[in-house]
Amino acid sequence: MSHPIDEIKTKEELTPEFEAAFRELIAERPYRKGDTISAMNDMRSHLFYIMSGSARVYYISGGKEHTYSFAFENEYISLSYPLLKDSDYVTTIEFLEPTLVATVPIEKIQLLLRQYDPVSIGFVIKEMIKGMMKQMSMLEERILVLQTYSAKEKFEWMVNRYPKILERANLTQIASYLGVTKETLYRIRSGKYRGVSPKK
Repeated sequence: MSHPIDEIKTKEELTPEFEAAFRELIAERPYRKGDTISAMNDMRSHLFYIMSGSARVYYISGGKEHTYSFAFENEYISLSYPLLKDSDYVTTIEFLEPTLVATVPIEKIQLLLRQYDPVSIGFVIKEMIKGMMKQMSMLEERILVLQTYSAKEKFEWMVNRYPKILERANLTQIASYLGVTKETLYRIRSGKYRGVSPKK
């Protein structure tokens, strides 16, 4: 189990005073399997870092759930700005198993950082942004995968990216994430899929 500050400390030494003040602002919240929170409300004011467990972000469109992203240990839960800004979507974070989350209040952290050494501040901000950008990079890669890969290639990409996802998410959620049907996933897993790769 990793705390976001511990991740930062592997690359930069923090003063005891700054670390103590930083930790005091970060709350650790446990969630049960199936618990949900509003991404639209909560992610406007907090960063969510998964210390243990897993979660998915989904939105509802056309009366159906669409899985937007997954997040696992040592990752931030991510959501694109357009989706976060668009009030027409009902966007939700669902926890797939018992999960411990470190919640980082954005505004309070910004105020805290202004009180301490600029070098340390810059590094902390940089590392937190890098964590978020890593997740955003995966979202961009997923767009490319959805546009150019066959269903089987999408599945293989997902399993390579998330080796334990089949143990933690159900097939409906995975099918939605990959943009394929559950029936197609069943055929892929049974070795009966005979789809053709899209033109690249």
